[in-house]
Amino acid sequence: MADAPAAPPAAVRARGRSVPLDALRTTLGRPPVWLVIWSIQLLLALAPALVHQHWFQDATAHRYPRGRLFANLDAEFRFDQRQESALVDAATGQIGAVIVLLAMLAGGFFAGGWLQVFLERTGGHSLRRFFLGGSRYFWRFVRLLVLSVLSLALASWVVYGLPWNQLVLGWLHGVPAGDWDKLETLGSEATVLFLRGTQHVLFALAFGLVMVWGDYTRTRIALHDTSSALWAGLCTWFTLLRHPVRTLGPGLSLFALEAALVLGAGWFSRAVEGDLFAHPDMLNVAILLAVGQLVLLWQVVLRGARYHAAVQVSREVVRPIARPDPWKSSVGGPGGPRYPLGGDEYGESL
Repeated sequence: MADAPAAPPAAVRARGRSVPLDALRTTLGRPPVWLVIWSIQLLLALAPALVHQHWFQDATAHRYPRGRLFANLDAEFRFDQRQESALVDAATGQIGAVIVLLAMLAGGFFAGGWLQVFLERTGGHSLRRFFLGGSRYFWRFVRLLVLSVLSLALASWVVYGLPWNQLVLGWLHGVPAGDWDKLETLGSEATVLFLRGTQHVLFALAFGLVMVWGDYTRTRIALHDTSSALWAGLCTWFTLLRHPVRTLGPGLSLFALEAALVLGAGWFSRAVEGDLFAHPDMLNVAILLAVGQLVLLWQVVLRGARYHAAVQVSREVVRPIARPDPWKSSVGGPGGPRYPLGGDEYGESL
């Protein structure tokens, strides 16, 4: 669990500035990997899309003038199809639950692939190494996924459950137990909004911290080639506490890049949708599709960049584990057979 000694502050800051850009540049240099991940995620999203497309095709056949529902679904359509729409939403929700589970498992496979690519020289075979790493670390990362879900459940209970209600609402603000959900006894609506907003902010911070912890724990498991997700997770918490700026800085920089593109793409998409209402045509639809896939592809690249940054930082702040020497208690000539001291084979050789 011991970490490497901290580097001088100036050197740490210099390296910290280069880690996100180096991670992004290296990840962009692996197009076969992020294109495969993007394709798999696209296939996962295809199932609910096909369900909605099939229902919409049947709902609009010979009932509405051509082009009437091109830009939006009006109130008449929503009223006529309210029952069928509810059934489709329920079916999509069931399919979505399965897809979410598959996406989480696929995320563990992708993490193993990224780490295998970044930790070893690929020699031009990055895609082969990617699938090798995905299968090699899959079950270890599945166990870590369970720990991550439990950590998020604990954070949700602390922020939205009994600890918050008793300490913040009951002890600090004097809210009776029966009014924890309604908060009618508080003095102003502003106080209610502040408390609810604080809850959401705290949970968002906890969520982000658990995600970063998961990235560094996966990196530690791959870097040391160990199997215990629980021990690696405990060691990673210790590392995050000892080097908070060094470990969290690259992730925050990459998150800022992701947020910038998502916000920019959202603003551009709203502008295109506004034009779609005035001029409904397939060109605007194609633009919206392209923008959505660009954002998805950018998120895939940044996900890989986070693992590359975690590898760089872990190599600096995490000590390599000491492995036992299998030949320490043996004798034999260089390049020849070895015999364990005290064993039957050694005695027979004498």
